[in-house]
Amino acid sequence: MTDVETTAIGIISLRAAHDRRAAFAAFAADTSVPWSFFDARTAIAPPLHYDESAARRVHGRTLIEGELGSYASHVAAWEWLLDSQYQQLIVFEDDVVVDWPLISRLGRMDFSAIGIDYMRLFTKIPVRWRRLRSPFLDRYHHLIRITSFALGTQAYLITRLGAQRLLKCARRIDCPVDAYMDKYWRHGVPNLALYPFPVFERFDSSTIGEARFEKRPIPVADRAALFSRRLRERFAMVRHALGLDPGGIERALLRKLP
Repeated sequence: MTDVETTAIGIISLRAAHDRRAAFAAFAADTSVPWSFFDARTAIAPPLHYDESAARRVHGRTLIEGELGSYASHVAAWEWLLDSQYQQLIVFEDDVVVDWPLISRLGRMDFSAIGIDYMRLFTKIPVRWRRLRSPFLDRYHHLIRITSFALGTQAYLITRLGAQRLLKCARRIDCPVDAYMDKYWRHGVPNLALYPFPVFERFDSSTIGEARFEKRPIPVADRAALFSRRLRERFAMVRHALGLDPGGIERALLRKLP
């Protein structure tokens, strides 16, 4: 991480990923925005605990080693933020190309002051969303609220309060970290995003691996629990897609937005 007034920019990358680090550095060669690599974890450690049975009931499958390392890496980044003097952290993974002038502008903003404690800067899949503020930042950018799974942890901004709230519910691992971060009904952090995204993902093989997508049988009891869980999650997503906000999270946010 690097020394800036209120914002740190960390690129999560395996220490041994020399080629990926070199590629990221090459694309960032022309920027004066300070950034640094944050060594990715390869395994979980206490207080994180992986519950394999819960993963089958919650996510429909067990997690592989690379997913656990990714989970631990992002949790470590949030913990680093809370232990630092910084107010917010912009996280990138090492396979993205960045619009640095826009990132420089984001780094000079106080997102906590406007009620934004977590803002995605990229998603892996098309999403359902609602427009919260348009325009936002300038004429051609928009603040949206994602109301479905978006997946991917390639790029996002998080404040100290956002990190605290995510960490509060993150200790027991029962799904990949990107799915956990999408579950705003679970941790209470709205899933916001800046559109158009200020990064794009380079075409490269995943360091996590493709074995996670192999179909594996799960016990009948776990399958029934999974079905029930997915119904509840679908209800939560539909409720927010329709603008229903029983906890007042979005109303409080909109009062703070410029």
